[in-house]
Amino acid sequence: MAAFEAPASPLEQLLIATLYDGSGVGAAVEELRQAGLGDKLDSWLGAGENLPLSADELSKALGGSLERIAVVTGSSADVVAQKVAELLPVTVDSVSPNGELPS
Repeated sequence: MAAFEAPASPLEQLLIATLYDGSGVGAAVEELRQAGLGDKLDSWLGAGENLPLSADELSKALGGSLERIAVVTGSSADVVAQKVAELLPVTVDSVSPNGELPS
């Protein structure tokens, strides 16, 4: 399991909170699974290496959420997608030590 590091900036904290809409990681995970990214999700939940997530894949799966974050932060949707794509695999991996997301 990868080591979890707390978000380094208020922007990163806002990205996570906004993306998950206060409902936990499970909501984002379900959207990604429905978007056809189940193989990547399974790697984050499993004990092996985490498959990377590209900003483009994330944008296609969660475009509306990323746009909302961009508006709130004053960033571009591309910057938001890149940052969230970097954080999401390690976040899911960190909150699922037994291969299951918290309920």
